Amino acid sequence: VYKVLKPHAPCRTLHLNGQYYNKTYLHECKIRSALISGIYRKALRVSSSAKKDTTVGEIVNLMAVDAHRFFELISYLHMLWSGPLIMALALYFLYDLLGAAIFAGLAVMILMVPLNIWIAIKLRALQIEQMKIKDHRVKMMNEILSGIKVLKLYAWETSFEENIKNIREKEMKILVRMAYYSASTFFVWTLAPFLVSLACFTTYVFMEEGNDLTATTAFMSLSLLNILRQPMTMFPMIITMAMQALVSIDRINKFMNNEELDPDNVTHHPHKSALVIENGIFSWGEDEATLKNINLEVPKGALTAVVGPVGCGKSSLVSALLGEMEKKQGNVNTVGSIAYVPQQAWIQNATLQDNILFGRKMDRQHYDKVLEACALKSDIEMLPGGDQTEIGEKGINLSGGQKQRVSLARAVYSNADIYLLDDPLSAVDAHVGKHIFENVIGPKGLLAGKTRLLVTHGISYLPHMDEILVISGGEISESGNYRELLAQRGAFSEFLVEHLQEMEEDEELDEIKDILSVKPEGRQLLERALSVRSTSSKGSKKGSMRKRTSKLEKDGIVVPKVGTTLIEKEESATGKVSWAVYIKYFKGVGVWMTFWALVTNLINQGFSAGANLWLTRWAEDTEAHLPANRDMYLGVYGALGGGQAISLLFSAAILAIGCLNAAKILHHKLLSHTLRLPMSFFDTTPLGRIMNRFSKDVDIADVMLPMSIRSWIPMIFSVLFIFIVISITTPIFMSVIIPLGIFYYFIQTFYVATSRQLKRIESVTRSPIYSHFSESLTGQTTIRAYKKQDGFTKQNEDKVDFNQMCSYPSIIANRWLAIRLELVGSLVILFACLFAVLGREDIDNPQEKYRERTHCKLKKITTTGQR
Repeated sequence: VYKVLKPHAPCRTLHLNGQYYNKTYLHECKIRSALISGIYRKALRVSSSAKKDTTVGEIVNLMAVDAHRFFELISYLHMLWSGPLIMALALYFLYDLLGAAIFAGLAVMILMVPLNIWIAIKLRALQIEQMKIKDHRVKMMNEILSGIKVLKLYAWETSFEENIKNIREKEMKILVRMAYYSASTFFVWTLAPFLVSLACFTTYVFMEEGNDLTATTAFMSLSLLNILRQPMTMFPMIITMAMQALVSIDRINKFMNNEELDPDNVTHHPHKSALVIENGIFSWGEDEATLKNINLEVPKGALTAVVGPVGCGKSSLVSALLGEMEKKQGNVNTVGSIAYVPQQAWIQNATLQDNILFGRKMDRQHYDKVLEACALKSDIEMLPGGDQTEIGEKGINLSGGQKQRVSLARAVYSNADIYLLDDPLSAVDAHVGKHIFENVIGPKGLLAGKTRLLVTHGISYLPHMDEILVISGGEISESGNYRELLAQRGAFSEFLVEHLQEMEEDEELDEIKDILSVKPEGRQLLERALSVRSTSSKGSKKGSMRKRTSKLEKDGIVVPKVGTTLIEKEESATGKVSWAVYIKYFKGVGVWMTFWALVTNLINQGFSAGANLWLTRWAEDTEAHLPANRDMYLGVYGALGGGQAISLLFSAAILAIGCLNAAKILHHKLLSHTLRLPMSFFDTTPLGRIMNRFSKDVDIADVMLPMSIRSWIPMIFSVLFIFIVISITTPIFMSVIIPLGIFYYFIQTFYVATSRQLKRIESVTRSPIYSHFSESLTGQTTIRAYKKQDGFTKQNEDKVDFNQMCSYPSIIANRWLAIRLELVGSLVILFACLFAVLGREDIDNPQEKYRERTHCKLKKITTTGQR
């Protein structure tokens, strides 16, 4: 009856484990989503000083790697309390069998604890160091990919590739040390059950003269020790994961505690003026003050220009009004909504229309007016999809002038109260700039009646200003209208002279000459500037120092075909992973490394099987209690364990080094191939998708894959040895194994194909999260200026939710597999018990006990190994 009912216990365990894993996986998904969302929200709030200490690469790593550490750990977290409980129960039952002898085994376990604590501390320190180097590598990779066009134009691929490889070499040195420590932990905890059994049996037979090692005592003890094996073999993996998670907690905690923008930097109290700064002193973080003694008051509806030499603080003044700078002293107040046009236009990977609407509802009449005023009508007519044409990441299929006009159109369409325009006309041609000023910014433009603060180098626009602020050395040196400033002959006059000297002969210069020659003060400035200009230009004509960008030719811009998208969705491969992939990986490991890893694992399983068979013979020997025989059995059993230990240590070390060697080669090939791809690839592939390969996927090759292989190879050899033992000891059992094997094969074929595809889909849906994140960080100031943080956070959460929707079926598929594998395993135990009852009268003999234990081990390995 016991034999028949025995298989029912795993079924009950299966039901409880199924519920446990399902619930923990759900918690993992929620925690990961919460962490990614929290990191994203924080990234949109960090101050400018904090941004200097945290790179885009570091933040991407927080989302891609650190947030995932919790996902990996949660399933096993309860083992930290259930493991000791299981071990305590096993030791209690062992005490019934072996008495006080179990304290010898307990002493062995206690002695291992300090060693593993020391290894855990070392691992944590190395993990921190490795993540710092990894952050540096990902940061540099992000910078390279962001400026890939410049790299290719200068043919710098090789030198930058070497820089990345040098950083990777430093990372690999840390990973090798970590691998040795991990292999040591794996070795100690895997060997622990054998050492415990050896200590218990040795103490038991020597403790009292009548203590003979019978079959029941030996194999029941081994079964209980096997129960001890699970938590003990899980502990190295849990310790490694826990150390990684602790490091990730520290890193995430450090980022989440970064200084945020102070909402009190800018107040919004009712005031007669739209923009007010009183006694303002501003800096970028802890640096010396960039702006000092700033006092300004811009009336509502006024058109105000900000001028001054390069680097004097014009853009910083705009940032101070947006609240982006740290306010050391003074008050800043704005009244009404703000639209912002940055000096470097920020363009989303979306349609041209979406870039202009920026989340607002369509008003066709207003929209058409904006396009006309911003000189975008002709550009839209040239685009094959019109305003529905997809704009690539960072606006790669637009010229510099087109990007700036789209950015301006976004601001104009927002219909805000205040417009902060940071040199929006610098990237457009003179005639286009004139059109935009007259139709948008100027006194008769679409923004007439709005408060406009214009940072500009275009002195032809200055006579139309209500007020001009002259910045010099981080202070407002002069302010007034055009005529007043000319009459003062101060900093403004110097600015005009310097600017005229740098200008090329063009339509804009002729217009400026006409303006200046009207007034006596202007004629004197013009004569002075032209005198210096003619002297400096003798012998050669140098190009203008001012940033000028003409419109790109149509064939110089990447334009998608009609009916297609520029940024294609990432495709996932289908079908089986080809053998070529496995062969390439193990070539990376090394032929001899692979060979010796297999040989040492084979030897290890041989010693393990030999130890069990020797224990069987020991239990069968009626004269084993004699001192000579007892010493011989103990000596051989210990020697077999020693051989098992040495082979296990070599196997773990060889696999650790070999897998890291493969990871190094894979990274170098990925890097080399990526840098030599044509520009069309980078134009049509989001940066986040590429960064996903260099962050998350490289981390899998560095950490997760070696851990899986280290567990998988011993299981293969263990199954092989078990089949050999079963075929020798119970030949009739093979009649059951064959049909169960066929059933097992069909289960794994169906599952592996499905699981593989689900994993690919999950990976594909992960890339848009990083793409959107990188894009948001680039446009952080613009998003904050338009108060669009909530909308972008919602987009991020939608992408994370979609990724989780694609991840969850993989979890359910794993539970589906577990049920069927447990069913096969239970059938193995059932038939083993039936054959034992039907085939033998004495079911308590040592060989039968050994066979029964072997069948249980087969069931456990097949269910665990397949998953």
